Amino acid sequence: MRRSFIVVFFVLSVVISCAEKTGVKQVSPLEFNELIKKSGGVLLDVRTQMEFKNGHIENSGQLNYYAFDFKKKLLLLPQNEPIYLYCNTGYRSDRAARYLVENGYQNVYNLEHGIMDWELKDLPVVISPDAKPDTDNKMNVADYENLLQTQNPVFIDFYAPWCGPCRRMMPMIDSLKVEYHEQIEVVKINVDASKKLAKELGLKGVPYLAFYKNGKLVYSKNGMVSRKEITDLFNENL
Repeated sequence: MRRSFIVVFFVLSVVISCAEKTGVKQVSPLEFNELIKKSGGVLLDVRTQMEFKNGHIENSGQLNYYAFDFKKKLLLLPQNEPIYLYCNTGYRSDRAARYLVENGYQNVYNLEHGIMDWELKDLPVVISPDAKPDTDNKMNVADYENLLQTQNPVFIDFYAPWCGPCRRMMPMIDSLKVEYHEQIEVVKINVDASKKLAKELGLKGVPYLAFYKNGKLVYSKNGMVSRKEITDLFNENL
């Protein structure tokens, strides 16, 4: 019995070890920067072309994650070279990296928290001459600080146009803005248009929701929330 246990344990250890070697390698901005500097391979931005033009890592290619033929083109990448993937927050690139691993690629790296974290570490980006910066729901640091000093409580939805969960919550956020307009300031801030503010606040991902009362943060959450969770929060603080 003991011998059988040892054999089973050994087999599991080998399987786990192989999975670790062939799985997606999640790396920090500093690690990612060192890897792309020292190693050959393919550096690929999987965001939209507009996102790419507004700031990308030097020498990276671009392939739109949302394009209908994205997966087909992704598998044209060479299997015998390291693949380095990134997007804004690491979500899209992680999905792309996993797809590559599922299809036999063994040396795949993902910038774990995306180019938002890359810029947070003051690493360089290239802005294309024909870039068209997003200006919808833009906010600078000074206006943000003034916003928090308003008399009413303030609820802020940090979002990005490319973020699926953000888009799904948008109708709910808009309806709350109408329903509570006399009691709570409901504000949407586009992190793509407000990069300096996002960096100042240390934001690594969206959606990010924050609720301030008397200028103090009393609630924050990354990810999707239900309408009930937010209305309960509002009613508790009125």
